[in-house]
Amino acid sequence: MTTPSIVIIGAGFGGLAAALELEEHGITSYTVLERADRVGGVWAANTYPGAQCDVPSVIYQFSKWLNDDWSQRFGNQEEIAAYLHKVAVESGVMARVRLDTNVESAAYDQKSCTWQITLADGETIAADVLLCAPGQLSNPNIPDLPGRESFEGPQFHSAQWDHTVDYTGKHVAVVGGGASAVQVVPAIAGVASKVTVVQRSPMWVVNKRNWKPSRVEKAVLSKVPALMKAYHLGMWWWFESRYPITKRWADPARKLWMAQLRASVRRTVKDPQKVDALTPDYLLGCNRVLLSSEWYPACARDDVDVIGAGVTEVTPNALVTSTGEKVEPDIIVWCTGFTPTQYLAPITITGIDDLDIRDAWAEGPEAYLGLATPGFPNLFMSYGPNTGSLTNTIIYLLERQAHYARQAIEYVAENGGALEIRPEVHDEFNAEIQGRLKKSVFTSGCPGWYSTDNGKVTQVWAGSHVEYGRRTRHFDPSVYRHHSPT
Repeated sequence: MTTPSIVIIGAGFGGLAAALELEEHGITSYTVLERADRVGGVWAANTYPGAQCDVPSVIYQFSKWLNDDWSQRFGNQEEIAAYLHKVAVESGVMARVRLDTNVESAAYDQKSCTWQITLADGETIAADVLLCAPGQLSNPNIPDLPGRESFEGPQFHSAQWDHTVDYTGKHVAVVGGGASAVQVVPAIAGVASKVTVVQRSPMWVVNKRNWKPSRVEKAVLSKVPALMKAYHLGMWWWFESRYPITKRWADPARKLWMAQLRASVRRTVKDPQKVDALTPDYLLGCNRVLLSSEWYPACARDDVDVIGAGVTEVTPNALVTSTGEKVEPDIIVWCTGFTPTQYLAPITITGIDDLDIRDAWAEGPEAYLGLATPGFPNLFMSYGPNTGSLTNTIIYLLERQAHYARQAIEYVAENGGALEIRPEVHDEFNAEIQGRLKKSVFTSGCPGWYSTDNGKVTQVWAGSHVEYGRRTRHFDPSVYRHHSPT
């Protein structure tokens, strides 16, 4: 048996989950390539004020690396990044991580059944297996608006926060109203002289119910590991029980919840114009549901304006909205999200017969179990197409994907060559998933990034986490073609 050489792209939760799985099973012939100067993925990159997780930390961590010392129910950016660094070091994974290493392309060589990975500095690395874990929220999206470069003040994306810019006493325009904005605005309101939120469409925002555990609680969890595991498992099942809310038959309960949320907005925000700009007109759950206890109180402040319109143009000193209104800020913060439907970009990946994965995915990204795509042997993905988590923790899905990929690697070690998912298996799986998603709230019609421009839902998993765990429990080589070197 020959141990395959493995390259993992990305050292966020997904890449580290894969590396931890390999380490646990004695597979050490891997290298992790990370473009940043530290591990952590989005939690290393997103250092904006107020950055925090919106999944309870007890389940937003690796199941075999449970931390009992979170400062609050929802961990902040700094401690999540520190947690990932600690796990990477203590597990031994860090010794196999190459930081400041940017991957430009990966090309499959049919003769040798290997991947030829080219780095930004021109170096080429050969690998038998390629595990792609760049994340879906790793490439910031800044709208290509007329005049954007002409703005004379500081401007930056929330994921590229410029900490040299002092916003104290300044007028800050925050463009967008998604997950980053609902954290940034409360953090800077009252420090900036004025904050203007310009959002094209509002999001549903639910009370976060955050709290700090007492020293006694932490001590008990630390001294009784079994209790910590039970806490983790219990919280996991609690969130798993929310899965039915994604189904359309849950609309009566959904609409009751929506009415309660609308009433909550009206109680907190007294300005009718702001209430209108902050209240969605689509079904709860169609887009990402945000968690914050501070967003609406911040928007209710006299020094915070909310404009329900998109930005159409940028001048040297102003933003021009779709309604013709001009906002004249000192600083622009683009909370305009990422490019999740362009999964694996900007890396150029070519498979059999030089097939570019962007061409293979011209109608939207697809993969069997979110892991494997026809035409790309021995390439497995983490957080691939249709494996986004909305009602539970993404970490579980990442660990199941790592479990499956590790079994595939062990099969390659025993049999050599490369594995390509059979097109008919891949197509049947994706037809099933898309058929199920058509009956879900995700296709009820709303703005957002779950779907491609043609309306195909490519981001979210169609079933429960339990189902995904079952479907990835055992690797079945019969659904793959086997390629041998020539």
